[in-house]
Amino acid sequence: MPRHNPYAFATRTAESFVKDELNITALGIDPISIAKQHDILVEAMDDCEDGVSGMLIHAYGKFAIAYATHIKSEGFQNFSVAHELGHYFLPGHIDAVLPPGTSCHQSRAGFVSDDRYEQEADHFAAGLLMPSFLFKPVMVRLGESLDAAQELAALCGTSLTATAIRLQELTDEAVAVIQCSTNRIEFCCMSERMLALRPRRWPKKGDRVPPGTGASYLMADPERVLASERKSRETDGMTWFGGLEDVELFEESIGLGRFGRTLTILTTVDDLADELEDDDCDDGWNRRSR
Repeated sequence: MPRHNPYAFATRTAESFVKDELNITALGIDPISIAKQHDILVEAMDDCEDGVSGMLIHAYGKFAIAYATHIKSEGFQNFSVAHELGHYFLPGHIDAVLPPGTSCHQSRAGFVSDDRYEQEADHFAAGLLMPSFLFKPVMVRLGESLDAAQELAALCGTSLTATAIRLQELTDEAVAVIQCSTNRIEFCCMSERMLALRPRRWPKKGDRVPPGTGASYLMADPERVLASERKSRETDGMTWFGGLEDVELFEESIGLGRFGRTLTILTTVDDLADELEDDDCDDGWNRRSR
C-alpha cells in the first residue's frame, strides 16, 4: 500500500485544476498561458539572479511571476512558472509567502528546499505539468530508463529532474532517482517497488556520493556535468544502499548542464522486484530522503 505523502494534496489540486477547470487533454501544458488566463503577468528575470528559480510578486492589486534565465532550459523555466502558480493557487500560500509588508517572494523550485510551502508548490507544479491521467499512459509505453525520462521531459516541457521524480512516483517498477551536487547527495526518491526490496541504507541529503558511481565519475570533471555527459553501468545495491547485493541494478547518470548537478536513475535488471508484494515494505520507510 502506498505510504502517506504529505504533499499529495498539492498534486491532486493541480490535477483537478487541469482536468476539471482547464479541460486539458494532452501533455505539453503551458504554464505561462495559464498564468495569463488569470491576469498574472509573466516575465523573465535578469540572468544574474543565480540560485533563485522564480518570484511571485504582488503590487498595486496585481500579481506577477518572474522566472529565472540563468539555466537555459525551457523545462526548468516552465517548472519554475508552474511552481509560482502553486503559491498563487494553493490555499494559504499567498498569506504565507507574501505576508503584510512584503511584495515579492523568491523561490527555489526543483525539490531541493526543505520548506513546506516550497515543497507543496513543487508538487503542484508536477501535477500541473504532468497530471497522472495524461502522464502515466505514456510512461507505461516508454518505460523507466533515462531515455524514457528525457522523452517524457521533452513531451511535457519539464525539467529532467522533475520528470524523473514524477516517473518514480507513478511507476509500478523498482526505480530510484538520486540528484547530487558537489559530491554530495541532495535527495533520493524511491518507488514503492524499490522500497519493497528493503534497502539497508537510504542515501540521505548531505551524504557523500559513493565512489565508483556514474555520478562520482561525472562530478570529477565539471566539464562533464556542463556538457550533460552520460555514464551507465550495471551494479548491485551495495554501493548506493549498503545491501541488496543479490539484486542487479542498472545505473544511468547524466550531468545537468549549468544546473551543476547530476541525476541518477537506478532500475532493476531482473524480475526480482516483481516477485515482491507492496505490503512487504517496512512501514518505517518513506518514499523520499531529505
